[in-house]
Amino acid sequence: MAHSEFTYILYKRKSSSSKKKKKPVYYAKVYEDNGHAPEYRVSTGQTSKSAAIDWLYNHLDERKEERIRKEREKHEITFAQLADGFWDIDGAYAKDKRARLRTVSNGFLDSRRGTMNNQVLPKWGKYKLTDLTASKIDRWILDMANDNRIAPASVNQRLQIMKVMLEEACKRGYLQENPARFVKPVADRATPRGVLSFDEVKKLLNPHIWNQYRHYAINLLTLSTGLRISEVRGLQVHQVYPDYIEVHTAWEEHYGLKEPKCGSTRDLPITDKVYNALRHVIETTDATDLVFYGKEKTTPLSKTAIEKNLYRTMARIGIDDAERRRRNITFHSHRHTLNTLMRSAGISDPKIRMMTGHREASMTERYTHFRMNDLKDISTLQLSLNSKTEVTTT
Repeated sequence: MAHSEFTYILYKRKSSSSKKKKKPVYYAKVYEDNGHAPEYRVSTGQTSKSAAIDWLYNHLDERKEERIRKEREKHEITFAQLADGFWDIDGAYAKDKRARLRTVSNGFLDSRRGTMNNQVLPKWGKYKLTDLTASKIDRWILDMANDNRIAPASVNQRLQIMKVMLEEACKRGYLQENPARFVKPVADRATPRGVLSFDEVKKLLNPHIWNQYRHYAINLLTLSTGLRISEVRGLQVHQVYPDYIEVHTAWEEHYGLKEPKCGSTRDLPITDKVYNALRHVIETTDATDLVFYGKEKTTPLSKTAIEKNLYRTMARIGIDDAERRRRNITFHSHRHTLNTLMRSAGISDPKIRMMTGHREASMTERYTHFRMNDLKDISTLQLSLNSKTEVTTT
């Protein structure tokens, strides 16, 4: 038998009551969506078939009305309602990441929440999710791209936030498809990340040109292993061994120690030179927890202090601030430099990703910046080919 979009079967079932001679009660086995959805069973509480059918019809009508009401509510959901608690540590996004064994830091969530609150919600907060279209979002992106005050990277970050949030809206059934998925990011014409040449690295790793030995050790360590600055700041004394270091922690502002970015814990080989430099820092500064601690032993050196000491020393090897800015060289460039040098040396990409903690091959490509000096093998091949080529004329 059927009623609207429900299919059901009535059957009798004796009461479990201890009273004798009590009439059996009618139960219903209900299939939703014409038998395709999972079934459920319900007692009508009726002893006659006609009364059971009447009760069941009322029950099914109520369920249908409830479904319609919920569908109507979905169409009324605003972007602001979706945003409520979205980037919380126990919010839907963070739970989804952890369920898939991906780390998500408090700092990352704070950053995304701040951008959403300051840049995305003022524009889209009052909109119903069903009123959002690809053309509206694209117009917003292009308007920001034409505003010289907003960097392309900032525009693309706001678009990415929209994409992630509206994808979650699809999972919750608020939308059939994600309109932001069809919007392309804007071109970022920023100066590519600069890297140091092999000769510049050798000059920089002269301990005698550094004001403080531990800043020399920081740069020696980073140019040898490709550590992120958060991983340098989170390195602990017990993670330093004669031939390797454990990269199992990183430092996050306002929160302290955490897992490295994307859960990229790894053990990295080091040379005697790196180990001796680290031991010298540990012994001369009496470090017991963090290797590179700051004003207090419980907190690391600030990023600003690390960067300023690097830039000051770079000027001593001929890379002043103007040249450094032109080439877009920062402390993070050390990771790009090592990545490029390893690829130039023919080290396999999987081993390079083991060092850098990258998961995707695309990141290995992104961190590679060959300079003309890195292309000498191509020049050698060209000379070889040219010398064997005979030109004939007729």
